[in-house]
Amino acid sequence: MNEPFIFQTLPERIAALFLEIDSDTAIDLLHNNDEYGQLHQRKGELTERHPFISAVLEGEGPIALSAEEHKILTDYLDTATRMEDMERMQLYFRGHTDGFSYLKKIGAI
Repeated sequence: MNEPFIFQTLPERIAALFLEIDSDTAIDLLHNNDEYGQLHQRKGELTERHPFISAVLEGEGPIALSAEEHKILTDYLDTATRMEDMERMQLYFRGHTDGFSYLKKIGAI
């Protein structure tokens, strides 16, 4: 049975595909960018060695951290932020590439 064709504008198509594009971006960085791979590994090691990180990020209720735990959490958050910055930059460049391709396809350039 054929599904009816539903017209979507370009922004609607991009919004519908964004989670997949975002995931593909992180996977691409993981496999092709050594710095990102090292950050990913560091983040995983910190979480595995220090279960309190998950408790802080996902838990409920009050929590107290020692000075050393606070330093470790700050390291974890810095690592996560650096990864997110790299992902955002990659998405930014992808947007430029996709935008250029789209303009070329419609004959605007």
